[in-house]
Amino acid sequence: MAAVQWIYANGSNWVTLDITGQQQIEQLWSNHSSAWINCRTFPGGAYVDFDSMEIKFNNYGYAIARRC
Repeated sequence: MAAVQWIYANGSNWVTLDITGQQQIEQLWSNHSSAWINCRTFPGGAYVDFDSMEIKFNNYGYAIARRC
């Protein structure tokens, strides 16, 4: 089975999240639920919204994608 990686759009680049963020988002994905996460990439917390496939942080939405 291929490793799963969560990435987010930052400008014109796709960037990987830190390992804690990866694990938290994958767990949410497995549970089919959107919720808050707290990781180094988004200190202080960010909302993962799977309906819009975004991470909402500091009043900005970053597009997210899951790749294998």
